[in-house]
Amino acid sequence: MSNVYTKINVRSPYIISQAASNAGDLIQVELFIHQSGGSEPATATFNLSKPAPSASLLTVFFDISPYLKSYISHTSLTPVTALTATSAGNYVYCKALIKKAGVLQDTKFLIGYNGYGYFENGSNPVLDAHIMLDEGEYYLLKNQNNGALFYSIDSDASPAEDWDAKYVCLDGSTADVDINLNTQDNAYIPYITPTHKNNGGSTLKIFKDSSLYKTFTFTEVCEPKYTPVVCDFVNKYGVWQTIIFFKVSKSNINTTRSTFNMMPSTPSYNTSKNITQNFNTNGTETITVNTGFVREGYSDVMKQILLSETIRLDGEPVVPQTNSLDMHKSINERLINYTLTFNYAHHIINTIQ
Repeated sequence: MSNVYTKINVRSPYIISQAASNAGDLIQVELFIHQSGGSEPATATFNLSKPAPSASLLTVFFDISPYLKSYISHTSLTPVTALTATSAGNYVYCKALIKKAGVLQDTKFLIGYNGYGYFENGSNPVLDAHIMLDEGEYYLLKNQNNGALFYSIDSDASPAEDWDAKYVCLDGSTADVDINLNTQDNAYIPYITPTHKNNGGSTLKIFKDSSLYKTFTFTEVCEPKYTPVVCDFVNKYGVWQTIIFFKVSKSNINTTRSTFNMMPSTPSYNTSKNITQNFNTNGTETITVNTGFVREGYSDVMKQILLSETIRLDGEPVVPQTNSLDMHKSINERLINYTLTFNYAHHIINTIQ
């Protein structure tokens, strides 16, 4: 692409404004939306317009986030062992033409991810537009391929930017691994490079123009007693993130039914047939999971899980049943463990028609 695209988070409003010259002037925004691999449409996908309401209120505002959000979807995270292009459905491109009384005033080139900003981030929040994971230490299953770091860069940026990743083995037994991120604009790489598996994990360093940009530590953990649960969720940046619930998990089933007392067909009824009968019986399952002891910074990870619209536990879709959670601090709780409860996002009996 020859145009430089600005990243936006479409779960928060993205406001485009334009001042009119006179009351009643029509302000228009034309949105041309397409996904990676597709071409920009010849005609506008959406045409938005508003007249300037009065001489004392000439500026007109448009929130375009909902229009972009409808084109983004997340189904499941596909584990990778090398740099891989992000699924085209996980983000969307948009050209916005802003017109006043039919005359072009500005053109914006945007790339939308299904992320959001917190209230304290202010309007049109972007957070980190490039490396879409918070710095810190994360705990992963030993010798497994869980999780990936997503990034978004622009090969047409001016001046040109050089992005690189370096994996450093945590136990020092295996050589460093370097990756040139500029080969793909929107892509992801594994949390732990394959040669560092079963060797403690990796410290992953991201460099921009040879300067350290972000550092992550992905530590392998061996859980000998419990069966860990892998949680993939779409985080505040609008990309997949993975954490592991290492400790005890408990499942529960809840059933619903309609009960009626049936009338026998004849007075000489059959004693082997029900008089009381259940109809429309179905059920849902819940699971309660525990992180095990984690660092203090996991509080924001837990917040992002509860705010996520897309969560998978061991690949199955779930929704949080937990609505409130204490954000622990190490000064108050010496050892921090988080417990969350999820509902599986479907009935037990298939009733889809």
